[in-house]
Amino acid sequence: MKIVCIGAGRLAHQLMPALEDAGCEIIQVYNRTPEAAKLLSDKLKSASHISKLEEVNPDAEIYFLTVSDDVINPMALELKKIISPEALCVHCSGILELDVIPFNRKAGFYPLQSFSDNHDVSFRFIPIIITTHDDDIWIELDQIAGRMSSSVYRMTDEQKSILHVAAVFANNFSNHMLTIAESICKENQLPFEILKPLILETFSKAILSGPKESQTGPAIRGDEKTIEKHLHLLENNPELVDVYKIVTKSIRITNNE
Repeated sequence: MKIVCIGAGRLAHQLMPALEDAGCEIIQVYNRTPEAAKLLSDKLKSASHISKLEEVNPDAEIYFLTVSDDVINPMALELKKIISPEALCVHCSGILELDVIPFNRKAGFYPLQSFSDNHDVSFRFIPIIITTHDDDIWIELDQIAGRMSSSVYRMTDEQKSILHVAAVFANNFSNHMLTIAESICKENQLPFEILKPLILETFSKAILSGPKESQTGPAIRGDEKTIEKHLHLLENNPELVDVYKIVTKSIRITNNE
């Protein structure tokens, strides 16, 4: 399966080698910044690199759009002028629908994971969500994804979008809470490392026993004196007071359901 990669960001740097390991051939990498395109192509077995879209190879079987969400549609429109409209064009967005791709053959290929420049992940444990209206395309992509991951799902656009919202709460929002905790420690000359065993235990229990069943703390206990003291300690930061009150209220509502 010959693939052209459009975009050379964090996702592409991990997805393209995983696709190679699954038996695909990445024949070309496009990025408007030549250095970025070359950096990714150098990680691959035989991919060339280009920085002009009009030089995209028209003979690939799949074109992966690994660009930011707001660029997917305009990039696909430009790509449609160069390659056959019957080519398979795939985006990797967790929130965008299939209609952003103006091709007859199109799909979503969404690895449900957070990708960072300095941390490689194993695709064997990453759920891959495939969206397509075409059963033949599903079979084609399922075969590729199945060689990459032990968890492959076919979903509708709406199901994938709802999952993306849940992922933001699980990943982005929880990480932001840790960022706040780190900031509180630094502002009060306390080492953030002290919290790390607690953080590991929190997420371990959430995974093993379920997050709702593992909830602890003053909000679920109804410990008003502790809550008031916490709010007093945060009074110099009104934004954190608001966050504390909103999350406390949410914990109480959720655990009373």
